[in-house]
Amino acid sequence: MQNPDCDADSTSFRDPVTTATAWQWNFGEGGATDTRRNPQHSYMAPGSYTVTLVRTLAGGTKETVSQTITIGELPPIFQNWKTDTTICRGDTLILDPYPNGAPPDAKYVWYPKGDTTQTLSVDSSGCYSVEVILPNGCKIQDRINVKICMEPAAQEGSKWYFGGNAGLDFSNTPPSPITDGKLNTPEGTSSIANSKGQLLFYSDGITIWNKNGDVMPCFTGTCVPMKGSPNSTQSVLIVPQPTCKGCEYLYNVFTTSDINGEKLLTVSVVDMRRNNGLGAVIEQNTTLQTPTTERIASVRNNRDSTYWVISHDYGTNKFRIYHATEGGLSEVSAPELGMAHDSLHKAEGYMKFSAPDSATGQRRLAVIIPGPPKNYVELFHFNDSTGVLTYDKTIDLGPAPPTAYGIEFSPTGEKMYISFQGGNGSNSYLKQYDLTLPDSLLTETAITIDSSATRKFGALQFGPDGRIYMAIQGSEYLGVIGEPEGNSLTGVDYERDGVNLGGQNSQLGLPNMVQDFTQESSGPGFEADGFCTNEPTTFQASPICDPIEDQYSWDFLGNGSFTAPSKQQQATYTYTQPGTYKVAMRATNKCTDTTIVQEVTIYETPANIDLGPDKDTCGAYVPLDMKVEAEVYAWINRGRVVGRGRTYRATATGRYIAVAFNGPQGDCFAADTIEITLRKPPAFTIGPDTTLCRDSSIVLRVQSDRWIEYNWSTGDKTREVTIGQPGQYFVTVKDRNDCYNSDTIQVGELPSPILNLAPESAICIPDGQSVILDANGQGPYKYLWPHSGDTTKTITVKTEGTYVVRATNKEGCVTEQSTKVVDKCEPRFFIPDAFTPDGEGHNEILEIFGAYYTNFSIRIYNRWGEVIYATTDIEARWDGTYKGVKVQPGSYPYVLSYEALYYPERNPIVKRGSVMVIR
Repeated sequence: MQNPDCDADSTSFRDPVTTATAWQWNFGEGGATDTRRNPQHSYMAPGSYTVTLVRTLAGGTKETVSQTITIGELPPIFQNWKTDTTICRGDTLILDPYPNGAPPDAKYVWYPKGDTTQTLSVDSSGCYSVEVILPNGCKIQDRINVKICMEPAAQEGSKWYFGGNAGLDFSNTPPSPITDGKLNTPEGTSSIANSKGQLLFYSDGITIWNKNGDVMPCFTGTCVPMKGSPNSTQSVLIVPQPTCKGCEYLYNVFTTSDINGEKLLTVSVVDMRRNNGLGAVIEQNTTLQTPTTERIASVRNNRDSTYWVISHDYGTNKFRIYHATEGGLSEVSAPELGMAHDSLHKAEGYMKFSAPDSATGQRRLAVIIPGPPKNYVELFHFNDSTGVLTYDKTIDLGPAPPTAYGIEFSPTGEKMYISFQGGNGSNSYLKQYDLTLPDSLLTETAITIDSSATRKFGALQFGPDGRIYMAIQGSEYLGVIGEPEGNSLTGVDYERDGVNLGGQNSQLGLPNMVQDFTQESSGPGFEADGFCTNEPTTFQASPICDPIEDQYSWDFLGNGSFTAPSKQQQATYTYTQPGTYKVAMRATNKCTDTTIVQEVTIYETPANIDLGPDKDTCGAYVPLDMKVEAEVYAWINRGRVVGRGRTYRATATGRYIAVAFNGPQGDCFAADTIEITLRKPPAFTIGPDTTLCRDSSIVLRVQSDRWIEYNWSTGDKTREVTIGQPGQYFVTVKDRNDCYNSDTIQVGELPSPILNLAPESAICIPDGQSVILDANGQGPYKYLWPHSGDTTKTITVKTEGTYVVRATNKEGCVTEQSTKVVDKCEPRFFIPDAFTPDGEGHNEILEIFGAYYTNFSIRIYNRWGEVIYATTDIEARWDGTYKGVKVQPGSYPYVLSYEALYYPERNPIVKRGSVMVIR
């Protein structure tokens, strides 16, 4: 009879007549029927039933056959059975399905080693199941997951085998190389471990090797090669087959053949209960679909412990979605979405799932569609509860070569990494795409993480340590992206020689696994929420050995002061100062005592924002200012961000929200809201942008008479301002209705002519002198001397006065300079060389003539240096006597001193000479 706990539990029927073409079954219970050749029916109660089959033969003849079957009673349900338990390291647990008395003559089969005793002693972690079989053949089973306190779990993806006998063991940190792998293949591989990281088997899609490195045998008969291919991108994928209340001991091994070959999708089945726990193949090469591409991917639905497997047909845009449930593997849908994979190159390239989105539970599915002529990646959404696949977008990755090949997501699904294989002179590339950006920016903002003209980049695979690994053909290393969520070339912490393979070589492929098996495992610890000063920070501890009861104590400040132990997993603490704190959680139970320390960064909560009362005003805008210090600011109006500064000009009526943020996620914030009613003022402008000439000025003027108040950026309050410097000028105006408006004008600068006209020139007009006035301009200028109309660079003048010259350059700027021409004659004197004071009435006195002088004096000396005549009056005359006595004839020296009448700044002038007295 049907096990009520297992919907898929049923009795199977088979028609042995192979020539029949149609079937009508009646199972003898409640009118239940079926029309398949090999149907199943679940009987709800024990007893005898007559089953009737009406078969139609090839010629149309119908035959009716009946058979009575006996449906037996199920074994009783297990007594005091637990589904999960945890024991301390070193303890032994006795498993017994019937501790209070077993049904007579029952047989037992235990997983994983096939023990047949009623009880089983367990001292290591893992899944254990027992099947109880009654003499009537009816059986039930149940499982229990045993954990060892503090032992890591969920390590199904911890053993990798790939490339040229290469491998990595993620049970260690960092992963250590595995060098004894038997697998040697250029592309797709898959491997599987149990929950505690012990290898089960691995495959290249053609051969399966067990954990000892031996070829896995077939349970019945001789194995034949599986239908995968060395040159298939995702040649093989190992997916557990759920059982009803039993451990996962059956594994579906999917293979895809080379796209240049059969284009075949097949499944084989491994039973790990066989061969003393080393496993055996119990089913081989069952065809699921043809023609197919080289793509296959899988995810787990953790809500019901089932698995989804997705492939893609060749030649169309049809996906195949398979569901591995307790009832077996079945195809549930074949949605037609996205591009058709209708050429050989389009059928290559990886297909990958992301982790489920933390908010929606949706996963992304990415499909690489390589060129030439162009590379594409198509993104879809997948619901792992319903198995529904929906189209999202197609992204053009640019021309091929290089050829897009590998793809992987960061843990949040926000970042997408794609590898491109170089060829025909093109480089290989590794690029990051930010899926949070608008579609139009996706490819423009892609970050090139690595490029190589000599290396060919291959598959990308997320590892259990939270890092992304890249295959590099022929290298003894894998490339490693240490921080997949990074936003820059340095932020992703990439190393091309990231992990050593111990002397073995990478090829293009990395293990293809159920997406969940390669996710970073979580262990004992705690999570914090709320990282702002003066607000509670909540700490949530995770059990270290669930369901063993723990007690927790906390040190929130890192000073060694712990709280009293408590069974409460949640605690709160309010920090008053920003900073990074080393928070310690001490957890104790009957198995262990451990302390876990994590750094928690607390950010300053911005001060309260006060935008003031709501405003009803007239103007072009309302100036708003948060007046607080913060890392990030945002002004929100009508549900969208309209400003990112501390200040904002609100130009429309509405409700404005001001938010000031601190912290990387903006969790620490202050906010205020203001309602603004803004009446628009009349239009206003002070004119278009303009220019002024250097060393000149212009007048800016408010033209309209409707404005009565003016506030210039220069500080002036007048209607017009004189501007002498280039720059930007701003004026706010107000009318009689208290409406404000404003305008800004840009004043540029043009070069002015440069003149070097001498400031003054001197001529002696009585002498008929003239002077040349030179404007001395430093450019190809036009000149104008307004007094005469001359347009030459130089002019000649003979009269005193002020003379002006104007120069104009090609920009139209004018420079004016003036100069003075003054009448300034040089002083001059005439002293005769001789005179004859002899009484004859001719040339009797020494007569001195002078002009344009001042401060005159003369002294005449005898031969002994005695002054015999001196005067400061040029009109005085020497008559050739000294003290009334005529001097002797001869030569008498003199010293003449004077100053220039028009040049008083000069020093006195001294002239020396002699005069001859003749008698």
